[in-house]
Amino acid sequence: MRSAIMLIQAGLVLIGVVVAAYSKGQHGVEAALYGGAVAMANTLILARRMERVGMVDAASAQRGMIQLYVNAVLRFVFVLAALAIGLGVLKLMPLPLVGTFIGAQVAYMLVSVRSRSK
Repeated sequence: MRSAIMLIQAGLVLIGVVVAAYSKGQHGVEAALYGGAVAMANTLILARRMERVGMVDAASAQRGMIQLYVNAVLRFVFVLAALAIGLGVLKLMPLPLVGTFIGAQVAYMLVSVRSRSK
């Protein structure tokens, strides 16, 4: 499932890059690639953490739950810091960066919800 999500996210990032190239030029492409990379890195972090939590014994469910909460906080901080660096330090264009990030994250959410409902 992780590879399907990553492929869909990569496809949406590519669409975001093409749209940004058409509407904003080279600077838009850089911002769109950065936003997509942050979203995909976030997905990879989540997948690795979920694998670790899956390895925790069923008897220590409380420990697994704590790991899930810590993971959520760490991913939030990562995304916040990465977007702040992209917008503040690198001075990338906000619309392509955030738009591509949101598009890739929405793809992750939709694919995850759809695969769970099957």
